[in-house]
Amino acid sequence: MKSLRFILLVLTFTSLAITSVVLTHAASEEPTDNNWLNGTWEGRPPLGGELTMTLSVDKEDHIQGTAVIPGGGARDAHPQVTGTVKGGRVTLETSFPSARPQSRVHYNCTRADGALQCRTKSGYRTTFKKVE
Repeated sequence: MKSLRFILLVLTFTSLAITSVVLTHAASEEPTDNNWLNGTWEGRPPLGGELTMTLSVDKEDHIQGTAVIPGGGARDAHPQVTGTVKGGRVTLETSFPSARPQSRVHYNCTRADGALQCRTKSGYRTTFKKVE
C-alpha cells in the first residue's frame, strides 16, 4: 500500500512539473517581428536584368508584393510576388499571371548581413539587397 501511495505521489508531482514547464514555454512565445522584410529589394533574376521587388509582410508572415524587371518602356515585366517568412528563412515566388505558359520562379532565401541569399530550384544563386 505504501508503494502505491509513493507511485501516485511521484506521478502527481511529475505531471505538475511538466504542466508548469509547458505553460511557461507557451507564455514566453512572442510573435516574431518580420517588418525587416517590408520595403524595396533589388537583385538579379535567373534570366538576367534587374528585379526590383516591393514587399509587405502581414501578421501571418505571408508576403505580398509587386515587382518590375525593366525592359525599356512598355517592355517592362511586372511579376507578382508572394511568399512566406519564418525567422531568417524566406520563400519568394515571382509569377507572371498573364503569361502563357505560366511563368514562375521560386526562391529559397536566407537572411544574411542585411541581404537575402537566395537559390532557385534549378540551382541559380542570387542576392537581393534592401534599397528602401
